[in-house]
Amino acid sequence: MRRIRVLLRKEWRDLSRNKMVLFGVVFLPIVFIGISVFMLTMGQGEQDPTAQIILFNTSLLYFMILPVIIPLAIAVYSIVGEKEQTTLEPLLATPITDRELFLGKALASVIPAVIVNWISFGVFLLATRLLVGSFLMETLTAPWLLSIFCLAPLLALFSVGVTMIVSSRATDARAAYQFSSLAILPGLVPLIIYSSMKTLVDLRLILIEGVILIVVSVIVLWLAIRIFRREQILTRWK
Repeated sequence: MRRIRVLLRKEWRDLSRNKMVLFGVVFLPIVFIGISVFMLTMGQGEQDPTAQIILFNTSLLYFMILPVIIPLAIAVYSIVGEKEQTTLEPLLATPITDRELFLGKALASVIPAVIVNWISFGVFLLATRLLVGSFLMETLTAPWLLSIFCLAPLLALFSVGVTMIVSSRATDARAAYQFSSLAILPGLVPLIIYSSMKTLVDLRLILIEGVILIVVSVIVLWLAIRIFRREQILTRWK
C-alpha cells in the first residue's frame, strides 16, 4: 500500500501538468453543469411542470456519463502518454510489481473521476435549487441517488479497465483514446432506454445494470492485469 500511495501522488502530480487531462477533469464537468442548469432555466416558462421534470431527469443522466468520460484521458495518459514522454521506462525499472503498478494507475484515474462527479452533482443540485426552485428535488428518488453514488463508480471502474487494456497495447495516445471511448457505451444505456421508452429510470433497471457492470468489470480488470506486463509494454513500443 505504501508503494501504491507513492505512485498515486506521482500520478496526480504529473497529471496536474497536463492540459488535456485538466480539461477533462475540470472544464468538462463545468460544461455539463452549465448545459443542465441552462436547460432547466429555459424550461421555467412552460406551463406544464412535467416538462421541467423530464429535463431534470435528463440532466441527471449526465452525471452517469461524466465518471466514464473523465477517466479516459487520465488512464490513456498514464501509460501511452508516459511512454511518449519517455518517463515510463524508469518507473518500470523500480521494484514495484505489475499488480501494484496497475492498481496504482487505475486508482489514480477512478478516484478523481468519482470525486469530481459527486462534487459536480452537488453543485448542480445547489444551482438548480437556487435558480429554478426546490420542487424538482422531490423527483430525486432512490434510483437516481443509487445511480450517482453506486452505479457511477462502477462505470468509472469499467471505463478504466477497458482503457488500461487498450492503452497497454496501443502505441499512440490518440488511437488509444479513440478505442477507449467505447467504454462510454454502458453509461449511455439508461439514456437510450429513457429516451426510447419515455419512462423514468427505475430501481430495477439500476440494479440490473449494476449486477452486469460488477460481473463485466471483474472480467475486464482481471484481463487488464493479465495483459499488463512491463516486459511486453517495453518490447511492443521499441
